[in-house]
Amino acid sequence: MRWLFRLIRNLLALLAIVIIIVIVYRNVPAISDLNPFDHSSDQETGEMSPQRANSTYTIEDNPLLQNVPLGQTKQAFKWINKSEFMDVSGLERMGYDEDYVAGQRGTEYILYKFGEPKMYVYQTEQDLINDLSEMNSNIKLLPKTAY
Repeated sequence: MRWLFRLIRNLLALLAIVIIIVIVYRNVPAISDLNPFDHSSDQETGEMSPQRANSTYTIEDNPLLQNVPLGQTKQAFKWINKSEFMDVSGLERMGYDEDYVAGQRGTEYILYKFGEPKMYVYQTEQDLINDLSEMNSNIKLLPKTAY
């Protein structure tokens, strides 16, 4: 009987410690800033982002990349057969370099920077080319037969 009381007392003490830690973590901003797994704050890196994109959609809307962590999209793209990628994505023309993938699907031009949570959609190829040149990237859109 005595061991049962000790067990209950120890569990209550453990619960109290956990509650105190949670309360302190939520109410003291300096402590919550130390969390290395929290990526919710958008940090400015000084990199340029596309200015002429008409609309964007998140990476979760793309079935090819929805199960790939953002940090691994570049590596996953290197492994993917480019012709099959174009077939599944519905791309007619595509180009890529170390930082970006660009493609044409119907009348839309799509730009994706590896590791970002969104893709940029353009209505004209010239807008895409202008944004790429501002970001010091020169990507030529090639047909599927080139891959």
